[in-house]
Amino acid sequence: MSLRTRACLAVSAAATLVLALSACTAPAGAQPSAASGPVTLTFWHEMTGPAATELDTLVSQFNEREGGAITVDASYQGSYADAQTKYTAAVQSGSTPDVLMMNDTSTGFLLDSKKTVPLSSFTDGDESFSADSFPPVVRSYYDDGSGGLAAMPFSVSQPVLYVDRALATQAGLNPDTPPTTLADVASWAEKIHAVTGAYGLSMNMADSWMLEEMSASGGQLFCTPDNGRGADRATGLQLTSPTQVSFMQTLQKLFLDGTALNPGTDNSAMVSAFATGKVGLMLTSSGAYTTADPQKTASKVAPFPRTSNSDDAGVVIGGNALWISGDGHSAAQQNAAYAFVTYLHSAEVQAAWASATGYLASNTAAGTTSTGAQMLADPNSKAMADQLANTPATAASAGCRTGALPALRPTVIGAFTKVVEGADVADTMRDAESQAAQQIAAYNQAAG
Repeated sequence: MSLRTRACLAVSAAATLVLALSACTAPAGAQPSAASGPVTLTFWHEMTGPAATELDTLVSQFNEREGGAITVDASYQGSYADAQTKYTAAVQSGSTPDVLMMNDTSTGFLLDSKKTVPLSSFTDGDESFSADSFPPVVRSYYDDGSGGLAAMPFSVSQPVLYVDRALATQAGLNPDTPPTTLADVASWAEKIHAVTGAYGLSMNMADSWMLEEMSASGGQLFCTPDNGRGADRATGLQLTSPTQVSFMQTLQKLFLDGTALNPGTDNSAMVSAFATGKVGLMLTSSGAYTTADPQKTASKVAPFPRTSNSDDAGVVIGGNALWISGDGHSAAQQNAAYAFVTYLHSAEVQAAWASATGYLASNTAAGTTSTGAQMLADPNSKAMADQLANTPATAASAGCRTGALPALRPTVIGAFTKVVEGADVADTMRDAESQAAQQIAAYNQAAG
C-alpha cells in the first residue's frame, strides 16, 4: 500500500470518527439529573511507565483530599489513537468518561466533536482562577476561540536543542554558548562531524513535528488560513514559503553529505545514539532529557534554533490536555471534574509531575514550590522552563489546528524523507501541499 493511500485512509478514518461523534447523541434517559452526595468520576488516560505511576499517585492524593466527596477512577486506555477510537464508541453508547486526557494534535478533533464542555464555562465563574497561571503559548494553543480555554493543559513539552558537551569541546566549540539559529546549528554539525567523526546532527523524523516547529521558529504558519485559528477552518498546509524551502535545503545538505543521522521512525534509536556519544547535536522533545542525559551532566540543553528573524517566531507546545465531557454527565459530575483538573493544574502538582516525568510544568508558579525549585537548580531544566515561559503567543507559535492533523503528518514527513534523499525541495513539498489540501477537504466535508 502506498504512502498516499495510507494517508488517505487515515484522514478518512479521522473524518468518520468526527462524523460519528457529531451525528450521534446519548441514548434516551442517559442524561442524569444533578446528583447529590458523593460523586465518582471516570478518568481515561494514556500514560505508561513512570508517568503512569506518578499519575496514580496524584489521583490517590486527590481522592484522599476529597474524603469520599469525589472519587476518581483512573483507567489506562492504550495509545492516544486507541483512546480516540474508544471515545467515539463511548459516545455512541452513552458511556463517555467524565474526564478525557488527549494529546495536543487531537485538539481540533475534539472541538469538532462538540461533546466536551469548554473549560472557560467553569473558569468564567471561578474567582480563584487566573489565566496568568499558564505560560502565554500554552494558553494560545488551547484557546477556545473566545479568549478562554477549551481544555485544561496538563502535560507540556517543547522541542529543544541538545548539545553533547564532549563532542562540541573536542571540535573546538563552546557548549555553553550554543548555536541559536539553524544556520549556526548546521555549521556546528559540520565541524563536529569533520573533527570527531561522529554525526553532527540528528532530529525527530517519525513525523512532521520538527518541520512544524522550524516553520514556527521562522514565524511561518503551517496551516492556511491563519493556522486554522481564525474565522475559517484550515483548508491547506503551507510548506513552500521561502523560509521553509531554505531550512529544508539546509537540512537536505546535512543528510546528503553524511553529517546528519536519519533515524527514520525510531526516535528511541536517535536518543540512544546521542546518549552514547555518537551524535553531537540533537533536535527533539524536552521530554527526552532524562533518557538522553540520565546524569544531567553530559549535555547542554538550549532553546530551539530560529529559522528566521521574524517577530512572529516562536515554538509550538506538545503534550496533552484534560477534557471535561458534556452530554450524559450531570452538573455535579462536571463540577467535580473541574475540581479534579484544577487540582492537577495546581503549582504543587505540576512541580511534582514535571519532576517525575520530564514534562514541563504548565503552571507558572510551579518553580516557586520546593519541588520546582529543586528541579530548576539543574541548568538544563531551567533552560527548558525558561524557553516555555518566554515563548511569545503568536499566530505561528499557536500551532496548526485541524482535526486532520494526525493524518497529515505522515504525508508531510513522507515528502520530506524524499527531500533528505535528494529530491527537489520546492517541487516535492508542493506536491505534499496538494495532497494535504485534498485530505483536509475530505475531513472538513465529513466533519460538517
